Amino acid sequence: MARHEGRFGTSSARIRVFKDESLGVDRPRVCRMCLEAFCVSACPTTALARHVVAGTILLDSEQCLCCTACADACSFGVLSVHPLTGLPLFCDLCDGDPACVTRCATGALVYGDPDAAACAGQTPPLDGPGRQTSHPAGHRA
Repeated sequence: MARHEGRFGTSSARIRVFKDESLGVDRPRVCRMCLEAFCVSACPTTALARHVVAGTILLDSEQCLCCTACADACSFGVLSVHPLTGLPLFCDLCDGDPACVTRCATGALVYGDPDAAACAGQTPPLDGPGRQTSHPAGHRA
């Protein structure tokens, strides 16, 4: 996104949208910040680590071999690599102000604790067929 690339575009976005034509819906997918991050353990160097407070996955691009082992290890298939650099594209929540959410023209993307959204009468986003799941802010994906 713009914070990382200086521009907006889909080729280097940290969010992926998958179309479910059978249901007529689009489902956004981002790094789920798994508690047991297979991407981190698959990295043959020390290029990946978890941010202690935010729970996001951090990339040290100087240590990265661009081998795609982290993308291959992603249990949810949402990790992609930059088309030009070959570096993995992780959502780091833009330091707590996700650009994808602030730039979403329709307001379809939300950031926050899904439990709090449910208590406020809002519907948490769907992730997977008919299943409501936690957002990264809840650190429980």
